[in-house]
Amino acid sequence: MWLSAVLVVGSLLAVVVGDALVSEGQVRLSTIESQVAAAVATQKARQVEVAEKAAPPVVVADARAQGMEPAPRVVYLPQVPLSVPLAAPQTTGAPVAR
Repeated sequence: MWLSAVLVVGSLLAVVVGDALVSEGQVRLSTIESQVAAAVATQKARQVEVAEKAAPPVVVADARAQGMEPAPRVVYLPQVPLSVPLAAPQTTGAPVAR
């Protein structure tokens, strides 16, 4: 009888300790989840700030404020297929300074 009472009390104590450990882990998990949510919100806010600063009208206004002017004409380069190898360019050696 005495041995069974000790086993029951010991088992209950083990369950209580285990439950306390699980509860502690859940509290830590909740804290980390809230930190992650705050970091994600900060990241999204900073992405919006960068996107606003990189918008074409903002870039043009900043360039004009720094004294830059638009190009008189725009030349679009032809598209080059990446699957076709290009010929090696003709090069000449640089003159040697003496």
